[in-house]
Amino acid sequence: MKTILLPLLYGLSGLCAYAALHHGLVALRRPVERTQLLFAAIAFLVSAYIVAKAGAYQSETAAQLVSMRRWEMSLGLGVFVILPWFVNRYTEIRLGWFAAFLSAYMAAMVTINQMLPYGGGFIEFPTLQFFTLPWGETVADLRVRQRSGWFLAAWSGLYLVMAYSVWACVCQHRRGARRKAVTFAFALGLFFALTLFNQVVNFGLVNFIHTAEFGFVALLLVMSLGLTRELRESERRMRAVLGHVPAVVYMKDTEGRYLFINRRFEELFQAGNDAMAGKTDHALFPAALAESFRANDKRVLEARRPIEFEEIVDRNGAPLIYESLKFPLLDADGIPHAVCGVSSDVTLQRKNEEEMRLLRLSIWHADRVERTGAITSSLAHELNQPLAAILSNAQAGLRFLDREPPEANELHAILEDIVRDDKRASAVITGLRAMLKRQDTHRERIDLGRSVDEVVKLMHSEFLTRGVEIHCDLAADCRVRADKAQIQQVMLNLAMNAIEAMAEQPAGTRHLWLSVAAATEGKVKAAVRDAGVGIPPELLGKVFDGFFTTKSQGLGIGLAVCRSILESHGGRIWAENNEDRGATFYLTLPLAREVGGAGPKSA
Repeated sequence: MKTILLPLLYGLSGLCAYAALHHGLVALRRPVERTQLLFAAIAFLVSAYIVAKAGAYQSETAAQLVSMRRWEMSLGLGVFVILPWFVNRYTEIRLGWFAAFLSAYMAAMVTINQMLPYGGGFIEFPTLQFFTLPWGETVADLRVRQRSGWFLAAWSGLYLVMAYSVWACVCQHRRGARRKAVTFAFALGLFFALTLFNQVVNFGLVNFIHTAEFGFVALLLVMSLGLTRELRESERRMRAVLGHVPAVVYMKDTEGRYLFINRRFEELFQAGNDAMAGKTDHALFPAALAESFRANDKRVLEARRPIEFEEIVDRNGAPLIYESLKFPLLDADGIPHAVCGVSSDVTLQRKNEEEMRLLRLSIWHADRVERTGAITSSLAHELNQPLAAILSNAQAGLRFLDREPPEANELHAILEDIVRDDKRASAVITGLRAMLKRQDTHRERIDLGRSVDEVVKLMHSEFLTRGVEIHCDLAADCRVRADKAQIQQVMLNLAMNAIEAMAEQPAGTRHLWLSVAAATEGKVKAAVRDAGVGIPPELLGKVFDGFFTTKSQGLGIGLAVCRSILESHGGRIWAENNEDRGATFYLTLPLAREVGGAGPKSA
């Protein structure tokens, strides 16, 4: 006697189990692929269903037959619990409420089948009968003879699921997804035909075994091939998209071997995707550069998070600067199995940034020269006073030397006056040189109050000439990390603007308040308040725009330069009108302890 049916069923069960494992792993690697997950669940149930069916065929007692048929029917109905959701996802027919109804109905049938004394297939305890297959193999007879109402209710649910699947397939075809619709229709056709053949056998119209399990297998095989093809198409499309990305895109394994490079990578380094597969950076770049790339990759793998790097590559003797974002690919356990990188060429951008930096320094310097030039007469007066005093004291000293004997005490006092006046003149000249000096910005810890006080002293004669009364409230030890000349340039700008705003005010009413104080949140706050005409409210938001001015002879770059300088230092500036008259300009800078790093920085 040939034993064919049972080995065949167990083989088909193993095939379905493999499909469940394969598509389940795909779903784990790609969590968005819920279609794959649903299909894996169906394949698992079909595998278990076939095992239960094979067990029923091998039943040696009626009790064993009832038990195996109960499980066979439950597992088969379980497939139809999941199938509506699979149809929804695969055909993209978003009819969730109907899928939920069908799924709930079939789940109820599964529950009832388990609760009935003999399952849904038997009304009463059956008599075990055997059936001889055409090739001589004898198995337990599974052809249903006792159809209960629940059995018919279960089949009604199967018909509804089949009808819903056909309708979804038609909708998918009408929407234009013809290839997917044809694949699905072919799978459904085989599945329904072989499943419905069970009814033909049950009614005794054909003397043969049940074929539903073969229908399940046919559905799984066809849909597995279809889903695999779609997965490959998706990967091909993704590769095509990455291939046209203007940035360099690549993927390496944890050992640094290339798994994928896009077209831009191939064009830049004349390396094909196939040629680079399995090779490391040492195949393309000098050893030192390859090691630096490898070190960056290791940092990403160890941190298990995206990290940005700036990497420089020499190409045809010219250095190219790349801004690289590297990130790890993690498996289901959170362990990295690859590192991906997207590198954008920022060489031209860096060149433009350097040119803009130099242009900004030139503008700052031009504004500084303009402002300093505006107080030239005051500076001349400020220098003439100590120089005249030095000359007068020197002449007096010569006269005292002509006396016999020379008056030592008087000479000592005269020399002290000369030293004092010389230091005063030197301080004015040093301050002026610092303001006019053009060089790369050098940031250091400075006392903002003391720096503002130096500006006040530099402008002392200007205040006297214009009849401006100055009021200072400069807190000590408000230290910021900044370029001293640039910050003094800002204060000089604001002070000169305040003086000009009060030019039309009557004498004795021109007051200027300068203050420096430690504010909250690690900031230092300075203010320049005048008693002038104020700023029209509609222009408050425009005064810091480049080339905007309310002066007939102004260039409109002074306040724009102030804002640019402060923003480059991590600060800000704004203006408000006073309640009585005039306006106040406020500025903030970070306290030195909150600014990382030390030493010179380029603006």
